[in-house]
Amino acid sequence: MSGGDADAVVAAVRGVTGGRLQPMLVEVVDVCLGLEARATLLGTRFVSAVALVGATVVDRVMAAALLREQECPHGYFTSVEDAREWLRGLPDPQALEEAVV
Repeated sequence: MSGGDADAVVAAVRGVTGGRLQPMLVEVVDVCLGLEARATLLGTRFVSAVALVGATVVDRVMAAALLREQECPHGYFTSVEDAREWLRGLPDPQALEEAVV
């Protein structure tokens, strides 16, 4: 994933959510993350929480590299259902935004 790819991901997520922070589930499959992409994904708050799902040791290492510096709730899972359950248990992002305002 290049820096341009990461920029496109951020723009697509913001387009789908209308700019509101929402949780995101990502399945890690054969991802090679460039330094620019990592910087973009870590330096841009575009989700309220992120659950990464992977199945291999490499997936776990990639997740650790991405999640280490996240400001939002985050987790690594080996099951999509476990990741969804965890995301459902988090506070509603819209309620959190309204409480801050």
